[in-house]
Amino acid sequence: MNLEPKAVPAAIKGFFAAKAAKVRDDKKAMFWIRYACRWLIVGLALVAYTLAVSNAATRRAMSTYEGWLAEYAAEQEAEAVRALAEDPYQLQLDAEAEQLAKVLYGVKDNDTDDLRTMCWCVLNRVDNSAFPSTLDEVISQPKQWMRYDPDNPIIENLYQLAREQLDAWHSNSRRPVSSDFVYMNWTASDICLRDAWLDGSGTHYWRYGQ
Repeated sequence: MNLEPKAVPAAIKGFFAAKAAKVRDDKKAMFWIRYACRWLIVGLALVAYTLAVSNAATRRAMSTYEGWLAEYAAEQEAEAVRALAEDPYQLQLDAEAEQLAKVLYGVKDNDTDDLRTMCWCVLNRVDNSAFPSTLDEVISQPKQWMRYDPDNPIIENLYQLAREQLDAWHSNSRRPVSSDFVYMNWTASDICLRDAWLDGSGTHYWRYGQ
């Protein structure tokens, strides 16, 4: 393209004007990019701050809730202790269950119904005129119970089982067997009671659950 001499300055001027306009456009674009980036950073910072505050509030709430639960549990336990202290029957039941659990310790490897059966051997003797009339005296009779020792440990499941049978015994209406069954046959796999000193004809046998 041939340019007239007068047109050359105009072309140069136009070229530089175009470049200047592009620079201005680029600067404007960079301005808006920086502007958007600044607000994006601010927005992200606000989100991070909000999450941090929310998490802190959640932790405080959980800590408060856990503290309340612990306090509530302590109050319930204290109330249970107070109620127990005010109930002579429960105190008696606990003491007797500990005694009976020590007897059961000697046959702890037998099954649950065997253990219940043995409980009733002890309890029936208390009610039978041929034996002492208190639980402590019946239990402490020498050479009557398998591996019994007053220093035997009290195992929780034996204690709870003894407590259940004692509760039934005290209520009387829940007695599962006559107090005539005061003699015991024991093996590692079976415990049953009988109503006579000797095995044989005319002797009746009983096992819990049968």
